[in-house]
Order: sequence, then structure tokens, then C-alpha cells
Amino acid sequence: MATKTFSGRADAEKILLADALARQEYGLSFGQYCSGVLVDYICETGALPDTRVHSKKKGGVAMMLSLAKKHQGSDIARLSDQEIRDLVASRYE
Repeated sequence: MATKTFSGRADAEKILLADALARQEYGLSFGQYCSGVLVDYICETGALPDTRVHSKKKGGVAMMLSLAKKHQGSDIARLSDQEIRDLVASRYE
């Protein structure tokens, strides 16, 4: 079987995260994941993985982080978990 080497450049922090996730999920480095699992997936399905799911998650996380930052110094940020539950429940009484 003939092989071909490929490479790319990406933000170092993004590669650290990708490598950690690949190691956690598959026990492989990110490079091994790309040259093995990802390439096999593409060959088996004839398509790239659906990244729209990841985009939705990323958007949700971004929204939660922006809300947390927006309310960081507010009175609501100082509420306990039980106080927040009570506040939400009171809106539906």
C-alpha cells in the first residue's frame, strides 16, 4: 500500500485540545486520529463528518460564557443554587 504524508498548521492551543480529546476518546494522538480514524471514516462513508453538530455546541457554549460574563458582578451572580431554583420556580407559580 502506498502512503502519503500530510500536515497542516493550526493554533497551538487548539491542537492541544484536539490531541487531548483524541487521546481520551481513542487513545491516539490527534495526528494518528486524522491519519487513521478520520481517513477511514471518510473512505467508508464517502463524506466528511457533520460539523454542524459541533457548531451548535460551540454556539451554546459561547452563549453561556457571554451570559456568565454579562452577569458576573450582578446580584443574580451571588445567588446560591437553591435561590436560583426558587427564583425560577416563582416565575411559574
